Amino acid sequence: MRTFHWVSGELTEVQRFINVPMRWCEQYPARERRELWIRTTCGMEVKLVVHARVMPARRGHQVLAVLHRKQLVGLRNLSTGAQVNFVLSDPPLPWRRCDGVALAAQLSVAAGLALADLPLVALAGLATAVLYVPILVGTRLITRTLVARAVESALDTAAQQAAGRPAIRRVK
Repeated sequence: MRTFHWVSGELTEVQRFINVPMRWCEQYPARERRELWIRTTCGMEVKLVVHARVMPARRGHQVLAVLHRKQLVGLRNLSTGAQVNFVLSDPPLPWRRCDGVALAAQLSVAAGLALADLPLVALAGLATAVLYVPILVGTRLITRTLVARAVESALDTAAQQAAGRPAIRRVK
């Protein structure tokens, strides 16, 4: 089971940044990033960053943010009732540039083994390269679906727990 944490309070600042410099293996479809600052009732301020185009809250709204591995994955606006699951709003692509490099490396190793007069090993390497793409893409899509479902459940659970206790807490 995944561990989620949540924080609730007033959204004190939202900054939007465009043209995110990406590394060669990162691909954010949103092409923008938002920094959120949430102040809890106990005075603690929390900075959260998310790569998304959708933001259902403005400065001054009461929000509830769900975190997974220190990353913002869901946000519920307690002032308006709107919510967003960032896992589904702008998901990363299931095929990335670095995957193409890995596939090319596998195919070149299989070709090298074929030239080295090792046909069975070369055939196994070719089979691995052919199965690499559907297994990788399928695993990423299934993982995204499972995490998105868990985030929806965590948003509901955190909203029930948030009544009057705006601190960082664990969602079970």
